[in-house]
Amino acid sequence: MNIRYTIHKLFVGLRLRCPNCERGHMFHGLFKMDETCPYCGARYERLSGESIGGTMINLVFAEVLSMGGYIITQALFAPPLAFQLIFWVSFNIIFVLLFYRHARGIWASLSYLSGNVYPDPDFQREYTSQVK
Repeated sequence: MNIRYTIHKLFVGLRLRCPNCERGHMFHGLFKMDETCPYCGARYERLSGESIGGTMINLVFAEVLSMGGYIITQALFAPPLAFQLIFWVSFNIIFVLLFYRHARGIWASLSYLSGNVYPDPDFQREYTSQVK
């Protein structure tokens, strides 16, 4: 598999687009992920529990940024521990909430690259007249 293709598909997921057709939006609302793409019908998650991968991506990013940020600010500025704890706990909570959709999009792209995101054979297009 081409590395450029892989990176492109990961960025498609980061932009919250369907990794199969790259046109459909994966989310409607802040935390509601659609089951299938409105354009091509690709199912994003086939089994229950597949979304845990996106949650793990989200948590790993948050923890790496928090620990790295803590170590760097402690080494450079040596602020009080109470300030560090309040800041980095708040950062973790806000980051996890804001990055949730993007982590799920990246996970859907990784699932696509492994062959688990594809249109169902019996899917009928509902939005063929709304092609943009």
